[in-house]
Amino acid sequence: MKKIIKIKIMADINSITTVGDFTNPYQQTYPDTCAIKSQQLIMNDFGIPVTEDQCVQYSIENGWYSGDGTGTQCQDVGKLLADSGIPCTQRENANVYDLANELAQGHKVIVGVDSGELWDGNILDWLKDIFMGNTPDHALIVAGIDMSDPNNPMVMVTDPGTGECAKPYPLDQFMDAWSDSNCYMVSTDVAAPQQTEQMVSNGLTEGHLPEVANVDYDTFTQFQDYSHQIDYSTQGAQLYDIFHSYPTMPSSYSFNDALVHFDMPLFNPNLIMPTTNYIDPYNFDYSALNNQGWFTDFSLYQDPVIDSGTDYDNQLTIDKMQDNLDFAQEHAQQCMDDGMYVSATMWQNEAHEIQNDMNDAMNNDF
Repeated sequence: MKKIIKIKIMADINSITTVGDFTNPYQQTYPDTCAIKSQQLIMNDFGIPVTEDQCVQYSIENGWYSGDGTGTQCQDVGKLLADSGIPCTQRENANVYDLANELAQGHKVIVGVDSGELWDGNILDWLKDIFMGNTPDHALIVAGIDMSDPNNPMVMVTDPGTGECAKPYPLDQFMDAWSDSNCYMVSTDVAAPQQTEQMVSNGLTEGHLPEVANVDYDTFTQFQDYSHQIDYSTQGAQLYDIFHSYPTMPSSYSFNDALVHFDMPLFNPNLIMPTTNYIDPYNFDYSALNNQGWFTDFSLYQDPVIDSGTDYDNQLTIDKMQDNLDFAQEHAQQCMDDGMYVSATMWQNEAHEIQNDMNDAMNNDF
């Protein structure tokens, strides 16, 4: 007697060593899937009930990931998002103003960093950059920037490597780690559904926060544009001093008045600046994201023939399905708690399908 079991993991994945904590929904499962896990978490935030294993398999099929320890190349980060219907932009040589503007619009952001400079942050990593050059080796999500203490700004990250959510790091330490990737980032062009719902409930009809660190949004975008007109490596610190001081300057001060006060060159609004792609979240069809289909396509399933005596293999399969079921149920509850009822229904439907697969695996003999 043989039993056929339908599972969502193909043989390619089974050869990759697992390292993550399966009970932590923020932690990557495999040693080099940080970029894939970051994208999966963002897709989940957009209400797409996809698992890390599905993203890994799809990335293998498209040549974006090989499972050989090299991870995902920078130019391929964001392609999972794009193929799931989430528009996004890749950008190099960004800075903290670019980062803050994406977050102010509710966009999700992935950056490339040197993990050692974040996790260890010691003199050895500084020396490594001097003698070995910049060594970006990790991708993570920037969840926010905490400016409550302007003298000690903190960057909050969700790190699939450590499994920590909204972990704070001093801005200087984060910038050192980020600079090793030439400040590479991938940002969505539209806000995540929860952020859009919050903007609606707070009457933010223009699709962004009214202020960034007590600076009105329009002036903040001038700071952002100006940061690309100057030599940011040598004048960035002085620009931050102006930004920090701007809320306390006379209300009559224009942006150029503030620059003159600090002996900085005047802002030229006619220069071409890096563009920020923006899609109106109030007119974006979030429901269409679940019509892409690749993450639920039957080709992502395989039907391995397993001898009836291989109870151990069967149990491993069922255990994996149980992990997926728990993951879907947890996200359904989280979406309900956050008032994201459409996303909650999507996760509930996914949980129902996984439960049916588990029942088939345990009960069907062929």
